[in-house]
Amino acid sequence: MHADRILAISDIHGQNKKFLLLLKKAEYNPDHDLLVVCGDMIDRGTENLATVNTCIELKKKGAIILKGNHEQFAQECIKDMLLERPSMDLRLWVNHNGGSNTYDELLALSKSQLKNLQNFFSTLPLYFAKDHYIFTHAAANTTKPIEKNTENETVWSKDTFYYRPAYKDKIMIFGHKPTWLLRPSSKNNTPENATIWFDINFNDKIGIDCGSIFGGKLAALELPGMREFYV
Repeated sequence: MHADRILAISDIHGQNKKFLLLLKKAEYNPDHDLLVVCGDMIDRGTENLATVNTCIELKKKGAIILKGNHEQFAQECIKDMLLERPSMDLRLWVNHNGGSNTYDELLALSKSQLKNLQNFFSTLPLYFAKDHYIFTHAAANTTKPIEKNTENETVWSKDTFYYRPAYKDKIMIFGHKPTWLLRPSSKNNTPENATIWFDINFNDKIGIDCGSIFGGKLAALELPGMREFYV
């Protein structure tokens, strides 16, 4: 589709009201803009299913919704919920990976609703490429083409990704890692001061997770204009 601009947002983490406020602040218009949500719609926050439902409606209007590691967690754990069996994955998600609020919301759903949600998560793309931009949730194994990457290579990251070149003549847009962790030597680099991270060494990566759920901001990046929006 032709779009006047692309808006990229990541790591909403169950903050639906904040997400809608950010879209309003950026004056998002689905008739003219392409929205790319780079995963982690859910977990840690308190409006998880509301956020998913918002993304489903936005997808119907043309938005691209990518899979994050928290959608990966939920997809696998819904499988266990449908089989009505306890599992280590479920315990790890709920107790150690921010899934407790989402799990509580899922308990109110019927089996058919759980199956629909599982199907939605399972069919989310791992990357989106447009013009000279490549969007993923967390990273990529840039030693091979983006389309050859596995799910774990796009929804999780290794530190080597941030400190070496990505793809020639491309810019990777990603979330997952709060941006203050990408600027460890900056004195003012705290959650409340977090901003979008631009790779000044290779000029081929942009991190857009400003750690809203951890006391930072929810951010949107406008492309190609590079305007930044925060709430």
